[in-house]
Amino acid sequence: MAEAHMCSCLPPELEFKIFKLAALSRPASTPTLMRVAWRVKQWVEPLFYRTLAIGEEVIDGLPACDMQTLTRIIQTKSPAFLADAVRNVMLRYQEPYDAHVILSACPGIENLYLTPLFRHPTHHTLPAFDVPSLRQLYCHLDNVFDLYSIDPFVHTTLAPITHLEMFDDPGTIERHGPMRDIPLGTRLSVLPHLTHLALNLDHAIIWVCVQVLAECACLRVLVVFCENEWQEEGRDAGSEVLASDVRGVMMSLRNYLKDWQRGILTGNDYWARAEALIAKRISGEVDRRAFFLEDAN
Repeated sequence: MAEAHMCSCLPPELEFKIFKLAALSRPASTPTLMRVAWRVKQWVEPLFYRTLAIGEEVIDGLPACDMQTLTRIIQTKSPAFLADAVRNVMLRYQEPYDAHVILSACPGIENLYLTPLFRHPTHHTLPAFDVPSLRQLYCHLDNVFDLYSIDPFVHTTLAPITHLEMFDDPGTIERHGPMRDIPLGTRLSVLPHLTHLALNLDHAIIWVCVQVLAECACLRVLVVFCENEWQEEGRDAGSEVLASDVRGVMMSLRNYLKDWQRGILTGNDYWARAEALIAKRISGEVDRRAFFLEDAN
């Protein structure tokens, strides 16, 4: 019996991998895993805070979190713990100051979904925006920056960005600020690491796509979203621009929030699906001019 008991013990390295995989695949189960043993708690507790989805519509598998809970976490966890643990944050319907507190407490954020912020009488944008590790950003830029006085694309926080989804009207960005009247494509081209960009068809007039594809040589994926009622018009408007450049993909997406969260859990977000279509167009698996992607959700 003693020998059988010894054989049932796993090497610590293997135990660590198993519990880490379990926590990453379903973060909501992490509190249960933490009760297994002290060493397991040390392994998986940081993974519980890896993704903070604040607001409604949290999908199954991710832990739900509200502002009150997050405030308590910020007050009880050390700054070093939060800086090391938190990587993905979804903020919805928050006051600009509250959003600033969260971002300041979690400087290791790499993936941020931020929209929309409440319009405060004195703070219409974030008091400051300093997230040095940021790689993916989904937001209204006018929630984050004062577009009348700042060109967001030269801000230091956006320099390392690889994936950007703008909810703004591109025309609004072009008409305001110190770089007004300079085409959006030209302004985006200063972002040295930008490889993935997403715009919305009800704002993104097709000529903007022409600019972006022409000016942003490093861009590998341009996603243009269209609502269901825009599909036929969108396909017609984008047929020549997006069909002639394999980097351009048009798609409909019913639930942006759930798609972002599924991307965190599984890696299968709209970026991944767009990349797959582009690869098929390049290889000849599908028609090279097939630029429209149906909603997978």
